[in-house]
Amino acid sequence: MWLRLMTIAFVANGLAPFGLKLLQERGLLETYRLPYLLFWYLGALPLAASAFLWKRGRLRLCEVLIGGAMGACSLGGQLATAVALESLPGHMVFAITTGGSLFVVAAAGICLFRERVGEYGLAGIGLGIVSLLLLGTS
Repeated sequence: MWLRLMTIAFVANGLAPFGLKLLQERGLLETYRLPYLLFWYLGALPLAASAFLWKRGRLRLCEVLIGGAMGACSLGGQLATAVALESLPGHMVFAITTGGSLFVVAAAGICLFRERVGEYGLAGIGLGIVSLLLLGTS
């Protein structure tokens, strides 16, 4: 089950930025970024509602607040990506947004949750930082 959910998350996580890139390539990003993101996030509502109804659990206020906060952060990130695409090339924007969020999550895991990172993990984090620096100077 976890593999199916992770595959869905992997695919769905790239769809919204891909749509932003398509709008940028067609010269429509400035005009349609807000309606695009509005419909993208409103479109997730039926999906979330169907998952809730399928599980038949009890909805708690805390869950709604946490989900709303996560959605607002996600929307803010997508909006910032759209604004960045208006003045920077896509290969820089997507590398920085993806790599930056991976770095923040890795740093939080190490610093806040005391996760142990092996040699390969440290090498991956280091290479990610170097790649962001190289892309930033290109």
